[in-house]
Amino acid sequence: MTFSKARAEGRTTLSEPESKTFLTQLGIPTPASLQITTPDQAPTALETIGTPVAIKLISSAITHKTEVGGVIFPIDTAEAATQACHRIAANLRTHRPDAPLDGFLIEAYRPAQPEWLLSLRNDPLFGPAILFGLGGIYVEILKQITVRLAPLAPADIEALISETPATQILRGVRGAPPANLAALRAAIQSLSDLTKTPDILAQISEIEINPLTVTAHGVLALDALIVLRP
Repeated sequence: MTFSKARAEGRTTLSEPESKTFLTQLGIPTPASLQITTPDQAPTALETIGTPVAIKLISSAITHKTEVGGVIFPIDTAEAATQACHRIAANLRTHRPDAPLDGFLIEAYRPAQPEWLLSLRNDPLFGPAILFGLGGIYVEILKQITVRLAPLAPADIEALISETPATQILRGVRGAPPANLAALRAAIQSLSDLTKTPDILAQISEIEINPLTVTAHGVLALDALIVLRP
């Protein structure tokens, strides 16, 4: 099991590929991706995934990849993909020479505007809660986040996607089509339902999907992090 493997390796978090595999098993979609270990494998991965792609650092010591130059996009050619991997490796050596380089994630590039956050927080005092709101770099600045204790009733899910001014964007603005709210409700419900599985919930401190893209076509978890409970 992924949780046991991470604990055996002394890790407190799952890697992005591991986290996304877990989300996929819950029914939350993620972009097509491949994990590689060396830059020379990037062209083959690009052929499989198609272009454009985003290339991301995989390191057990790094949870915020952008802070160490660990994410490059969009990439359109095999040569650029190989160069991006080398650049990410160099950035890691510059910013965190102590951190291991575990590989690279080659992922279909799916830009999100705006970016949303969907999270499960398993608070030791209050118990599990679900958070939803404006994500990306604006989480701490604009604070457009709504929280409800889980498991959620249908009214709780509606409150999450309607309470803050930012969520009005989901209804469609300035000619943009409305988002697929059924897909969003299903993703929120999937995280909420985890709280009904005590053996799994006992392993998890936090699941954060940031960013989550929500469009007329559905939802995609573009980045994900699962933090294990001590």
